[in-house]
Amino acid sequence: MHFRQKRIIQLAAKACAIGIFAILPLVIWLVSAAIEYSIHSKPLPDNLLGSLNGTPVFLDRNSNVIAQLPTNEARVHIPISMANMGEYLPLVTTSLEDHRFHQHQGVDLYAVFAAAYRSIAHSGHLSGASTVSQQAIKLADRRKGRSLTSKIRESVLAMKLERKWNKRKILEAYMNRLDYGNRRIGPEAAAWAYFGKPAATLTLAESIYLGGLPQSPTRYNPWLRPAKAVTKYRRSLKRMAELGQLSEAQTNRLALTPPAVQKKSPPHRAPEFVDALLRTMGGQVKGHIEHTTLDPEIQYHAENFLAEQLAAVNRHDVRNAGMVVIENSSGAVRALASAASGEGKKEGAFNATLVARHAGSTLKPFIYLMAVDSRKLTAASLLPDTQDAVSRVFPGYEPDNYNRKFSGPVRMRMALGNSLNVPAVLALHKVGPRPAFETLTRWGLQTEKKLEDLGAGFVLGNRKIRLLDLASAYAGLARSGLALPPVFLAREAPAPQRVASESAVDIITDILADDQARAASFGYNSALQINDHRTAVKTGTSSSHRDAWTVGFDRDYTVAVWVGNLNGQTMNGLSTIDCATPAWQRMMKHLASQHGSRPLKKSTRPRTTIDSLSGLLPVKQSQSLTRELFLSGTEPRESASMFYSPEGNIKLPAEYALWCASKFNHLSASTTNTPDNVPLIINPKNGATFVIDHHLPLEQQAIALKTDVAAGIVWKANGQRLASPFLNLRPGTWHITAHALNGTTSKSTIHVLAASPASQVKKSH
Repeated sequence: MHFRQKRIIQLAAKACAIGIFAILPLVIWLVSAAIEYSIHSKPLPDNLLGSLNGTPVFLDRNSNVIAQLPTNEARVHIPISMANMGEYLPLVTTSLEDHRFHQHQGVDLYAVFAAAYRSIAHSGHLSGASTVSQQAIKLADRRKGRSLTSKIRESVLAMKLERKWNKRKILEAYMNRLDYGNRRIGPEAAAWAYFGKPAATLTLAESIYLGGLPQSPTRYNPWLRPAKAVTKYRRSLKRMAELGQLSEAQTNRLALTPPAVQKKSPPHRAPEFVDALLRTMGGQVKGHIEHTTLDPEIQYHAENFLAEQLAAVNRHDVRNAGMVVIENSSGAVRALASAASGEGKKEGAFNATLVARHAGSTLKPFIYLMAVDSRKLTAASLLPDTQDAVSRVFPGYEPDNYNRKFSGPVRMRMALGNSLNVPAVLALHKVGPRPAFETLTRWGLQTEKKLEDLGAGFVLGNRKIRLLDLASAYAGLARSGLALPPVFLAREAPAPQRVASESAVDIITDILADDQARAASFGYNSALQINDHRTAVKTGTSSSHRDAWTVGFDRDYTVAVWVGNLNGQTMNGLSTIDCATPAWQRMMKHLASQHGSRPLKKSTRPRTTIDSLSGLLPVKQSQSLTRELFLSGTEPRESASMFYSPEGNIKLPAEYALWCASKFNHLSASTTNTPDNVPLIINPKNGATFVIDHHLPLEQQAIALKTDVAAGIVWKANGQRLASPFLNLRPGTWHITAHALNGTTSKSTIHVLAASPASQVKKSH
């Protein structure tokens, strides 16, 4: 019985063995079929197939990092090709992570069985054995935990990936997704963070150091746990030696001198520059490294000069400043800085170079340039700087000069050099406000307001502009009339646009560089004059001293400085020459001494001798002569004889009558009156309209009556003689007559309107 039972068991076992061996091929076929089905049916992760966006990183022109813009996924992520990962790092990575990477087809069965044995024997959990291909799938899926299901899925997709991509592409995708600690994703971000260089230039030691970090980025954090990072580095050396990829001598030598890791760099080294760059790009920032135009040495001094200037002024009512430095030839922004002091630090979050402020007189050169280029004015053209000159062409607008004085007859050169307001408005009238407004826009001077909102006063500074745009526009003058937008990226090369002729710009530049032309307002050898370094420069001061500007250029650089208060507070009479110009001068001198910036060349155009008073051809009565630049064909053809009596006394046209009768008449000039010495009514002008102000008592509202004759005038209004040279305002039409002692008369008709309580009188500023 015992023998028979044993025999039955043997036969049953044999039958089972035969059955197993008979069914095994079927099982293998079914498993293989299931794997093949899964490989064909399961899609690869979208995050693996799509391109990596990465994070933007900006470098200065010397390849130093100045800004890194993080995302939710990474502090820095710079995807690169395998060719840019260096000679050693890909080899180190496969050696430490998957040394049979080039032999398997996505799954390393030997490693799987070994890992299964270790896991069951020690922890009961399956871990390890993942190939580079499997980890690439895992990283693309962003899987955090461990499970058998996820392992199987990654294995299937790894095999599919191996069929779709070659090994080089798989390794590239994997390494570009590796976390090297401190939210630095990929080898390029890690190389810049820890060694301050691109991955392509990593040494063998640096590559081995980086290669071990992804195994535990937190534990081996080079900045927080440097000792553990070095320990991991030495373990990586040992592992590579075991694989026969390092000799014993190499291993010992590299172990003795671990690579030095640089300290954590600040997130932004030129925050205002980066701010301007991002605004210029309009938010269209791609996730890769961009080389900018920033010169770190010039930027450093721009920041220091501004801070030191605010400290030197040392006033509570002067709190903010900005500076822009542009390379003329390319339009490249080499420095862009903003500074604040005292209470102004509350506005420190604002970039002073990008805040639109009232332009002061900084726009005048562009208006005169337009007038010269259109041959409506020359540098010698005589312009009346008088009390009533502007109101003749822009009724109701009566601007003052900065010094509250009127110079009478001035040549355009002197008007621009001394930044006189009245002649600038007259030049605007010559070229037309709208064409002038549109031309300023072509220079890159943008504004939110329209011409209708600003009126003729935009030429005197009620147009708001940004310091960056002003610097760019003046750089266009330095390029002889070629406008370029500010350039922030080294790869950009925008096409220049010609806005003015080279010859006309040459004349305006000559005026802006003329120390004698501006001497009446600024004195000789002021801070605007740099000895042995010829520069063209213009200042500007807005109403109530709220903004101070100085902008100028030599052959190579344009420098623009603004000083003021971003909250709009006045600087209480502080002059531009004292607060903005010193920082401008320091930067211009620095560029000349340290960067080889060259002084402007003097114009080679022929000069014509003219009468200094009239700008016409000299006569024997001429009191002084000068030599002036002209566009070909615009040289004066008339003589100055009409401006002098035979005895040599100065005689001015009738339009200067009010000025000649005023305290401003420094020439002791008289006017050439109309025939028979008929008096000229200066005020009120014929056809003028006045509106009664309902806020004031009627007895306080009157018009002062004036002629170019000092005394002996009898005034009548609507036929009734007036007791004094004043006309009290009453609604209606008034015919005013001035009777001279010689019996001649002059007439003027005006209209006076009654104002309703709700009406207001609009004034021009």
